[in-house]
Amino acid sequence: MKNLLVPTDFSEASRNAFLYAVKLAELLRPEAIEVVHVYLPETSGEADFIPPVVELMESRQEMLRQFVSELAEESAPLPCPVKHEVLVGFPADELTQVSAHYSFIVMGAKEERGILEKVLGSVSSSVSQRAHCPVFLIPRGAAYKPYRNIIYASNFDSANKAVLEKLVRFNQNFNAHLHFVHIRQEQDSPLDGALESIFGELFEDGEPGFAFDVVELDADSVADGLNNYAEKIGSGLIVMATRHRSFWQSILHRSETKRMAFAANTPLMVLHLKG
Repeated sequence: MKNLLVPTDFSEASRNAFLYAVKLAELLRPEAIEVVHVYLPETSGEADFIPPVVELMESRQEMLRQFVSELAEESAPLPCPVKHEVLVGFPADELTQVSAHYSFIVMGAKEERGILEKVLGSVSSSVSQRAHCPVFLIPRGAAYKPYRNIIYASNFDSANKAVLEKLVRFNQNFNAHLHFVHIRQEQDSPLDGALESIFGELFEDGEPGFAFDVVELDADSVADGLNNYAEKIGSGLIVMATRHRSFWQSILHRSETKRMAFAANTPLMVLHLKG
């Protein structure tokens, strides 16, 4: 297994994401956890002023070193080596670009705050839409607990064979009870086709080695329905599938996955459909 990527902005949310990633690493056994800070230097409006980029980078590198050192000491003994690196650029763009080299991204999920975030979305929601590997979004204060129940948000897209294979392969690490949960909305089409694909994948090689069920629920929104069901059964993880989107698509498209990134009370893992 390749490394886990943990982005940090030195916030409590990213600190919590690191602690969560350490617990995941005990089971997933990555080669390393890599903590990355993406720094975008501020520039002066005066054309003759050149920011001291070297000094600023050294300062950020020292901040990151101390951040990782403190968390590594708090999490000792660590299940694998921990590395760290400072990158320069726009955070969502840089993290999306490097995501192809990792097995998973584990990052803190933040609520929308200002008007700009409501329009553009946070870094976490943008990365979850655009990354080249699965993304864990960890709500503020959420601690890792064993995955005895995993919720998979079911609709026609989520019945994609490749994504279901990823889910089943991921669950081999936990042997959790899978709950395929469909939140009914107005003008929904019947789920028969999606259910046929789900059952076909699960029974392709015989009876699956884990328990599962299929649930249909009514709720005011997908986020509310999934969060309420997760609380009811004590689920440690919600999984959703989304289509890869470009930067501008991710801004303009208010998908359920993006809404869930801001609303989740339970850790969320985002898998990606091609196209």
